[in-house]
Amino acid sequence: MTNKVFYLTLTFIHFFALSFAQSITKIGYSQIGKASYYPDNREGRITAGGYKYDMNKLSAAHKYFPFGSIVKVRNIDNGKTVFLKIIDRPYTNERIIDVTLKAAQKLDIIGLNDAEVEVTLMDTPETLRAKKAKEKKLQSNNTTTNFSKELFYPTGTYTLNGEKYNGEGYSVMFLANSNIEDTYNDAINIKKSYNFEDVLIQTGWSNGQKEFRLLIGDFTSEDEGEQLLQLIKKISDQAEIKKHFN
Repeated sequence: MTNKVFYLTLTFIHFFALSFAQSITKIGYSQIGKASYYPDNREGRITAGGYKYDMNKLSAAHKYFPFGSIVKVRNIDNGKTVFLKIIDRPYTNERIIDVTLKAAQKLDIIGLNDAEVEVTLMDTPETLRAKKAKEKKLQSNNTTTNFSKELFYPTGTYTLNGEKYNGEGYSVMFLANSNIEDTYNDAINIKKSYNFEDVLIQTGWSNGQKEFRLLIGDFTSEDEGEQLLQLIKKISDQAEIKKHFN
């Protein structure tokens, strides 16, 4: 085999190995094999995943899981478990995982050349992002409003701080109902989700009942707000132009 072919073959094998190393993403996938822990001379070095190695953190090197994944490692001999973040690749195919000193202490494998462990994939960076987004959404939906609703009871147009809005123009009403807390929560969520600069609450009367209106935008004329009105009409059957008043 010529040197050129030899190096091309090595390059192909290296590329294939790297590709396969990132290919296992099935949550719950588990392996049983040998584990060991890093030598002390790795402290402070940059790992294959781009992380700075710290022996006092709960992290590990694994052959096939994406960097940033969370795995559960169980010592088969004593049942001790630990959750670790994948930041590196092992230096040998003889072991399925290498762990930090702190992780080794928790697994009680200090002093052993190799230990028999079960490694289970619990999360990948993708599933972690999805969980974080879901949690953020739940927190947003379940936000307990800390505001004084009495500030919004007199008729008028208000900022979300409960201060009278001095603008004399127009806004597009997104919705209206008789519950100030619901209107306020909707206003907060819309401002966070869509980054509207002007989100207001207007207190008025309709058919003899007080209503609280969620307003979007601040326009000098009804014509100026027409484009936003047509957009909001696609998602709200209450959309209409409202004039500010105090």
